Amino acid sequence: MPSLMSRIKTGLRAAKQRVRAFRKKLSGPTVRAAAWLLAWVYAGYMSVVWRTSRIESHGFTRAASAMVRHRNILVTLWHENVVLTPWAYREFKPTTLASRSDIGEVISAALTRQGYHMFRGGSSKGKSRRTPILKDLVQHLKDREGVLLALAVDGSSGPVRVLKPGAIALSHETGAPIFAVHAASSRALKAPSWDRTRFPLPFGRIVIVMEGPLRCDDNPLGGREFRRLRDQAQLMLTDAANRAEHFLKHGELPPPNPALDLDPSYGEEDKRVSRSLLLPHDPLPNPRLRDDPLPASDP
Repeated sequence: MPSLMSRIKTGLRAAKQRVRAFRKKLSGPTVRAAAWLLAWVYAGYMSVVWRTSRIESHGFTRAASAMVRHRNILVTLWHENVVLTPWAYREFKPTTLASRSDIGEVISAALTRQGYHMFRGGSSKGKSRRTPILKDLVQHLKDREGVLLALAVDGSSGPVRVLKPGAIALSHETGAPIFAVHAASSRALKAPSWDRTRFPLPFGRIVIVMEGPLRCDDNPLGGREFRRLRDQAQLMLTDAANRAEHFLKHGELPPPNPALDLDPSYGEEDKRVSRSLLLPHDPLPNPRLRDDPLPASDP
């Protein structure tokens, strides 16, 4: 006959299992409700930030030219930029990736509301979740044109500002050239998170720097070539961030790092002072990108 202590332990285990089962049932609806609410909060707050800030962007003409030549482009950013950059590029109806976690559910809801095409996966829980997503993204780019695929390449758990290799493989498989983008605001708060996520504040100055393209489909992707491309992609992102932050401090934008192997045939780096990064003369192949254009601000 089981002792009293044994019966107590069995009862406690059963109670814990019932509590876990209840929390699992509750978490789905709760997270979805929170995600829906935060999607509206994000849209409302960023609308205020965007309309009260002076916005200047650099380098998009080269990206527009690359999209015409190669059908699609791959835009990389640091995870700290996941609040401001997605809002800046929402008019392009990009494709992006969010983890399967609860915070991924919130991000997915917020960006879907802004017209993003979302893939879910890429969790930090292991390679088994990442590999199928990479294959899905490759197929997505091969089947379509006019796609701007945006990826936070040091997510979803770091190390901070260290590029992971998936972007290189994705570019090599699909022929989509890689660009780096960094958006910075003169008025921002940093979250106490692993990536120090930046939350822009209203009435500031926003600068968006895009650099590229980096072509990864010209040569076989051997070990030495892979390391060269990874180092170039890392340098391109680091340089875009450094230039944007230098601009906010000193009021001038330095030229790209000469160590970057950027093809001059894609045109010169342009400057735009506008709430919309998509201007009427941009030679983009997909007419859906011109739906609901955003109003331009005064220079």
